[in-house]
Amino acid sequence: MEHLRGDVKQDTDIQTTAIEHYFSNAEVNVEWNEKFTIDSEVTRIGVYFKTEMAGEIIRDLAPAIFDIREVEVTIRDPNGKIEYNATHDSTKSAPYVLIEPELGGKFVSGEWDIEVVGTGGGFLTEQDNFLLSVDVTRTCTIYPQDDVCVVD
Repeated sequence: MEHLRGDVKQDTDIQTTAIEHYFSNAEVNVEWNEKFTIDSEVTRIGVYFKTEMAGEIIRDLAPAIFDIREVEVTIRDPNGKIEYNATHDSTKSAPYVLIEPELGGKFVSGEWDIEVVGTGGGFLTEQDNFLLSVDVTRTCTIYPQDDVCVVD
């Protein structure tokens, strides 16, 4: 009877942590902190970071503040080592970046920290904004008849 169930299959499961913000009025050095968990099943960590700085109307409203518009992202492993760091001060899309595992092909297990510090502004429909997306890919198993990806 067991042979009728089918074979166990390996697949991947992707969990995404996203931080997106549209600045309203003048916001200076606003901070966001998120965490994501890494374990021995993680095979890949990818980061996408995009900023859009609104038109010159924003800069003209308060040049002393809006000349310093920027968003900085730092991702640290549980040991405090910086694994990703980028700063955008203009409209920009960074290429999708893969964080490299440690020697031995594994990532440091535990809680990883995402820190974002941003200065931007908005007025009516003109708003500075950013999007940060961190994708964590794990190996998982699909058991016959369940058709659900289970991280072992």
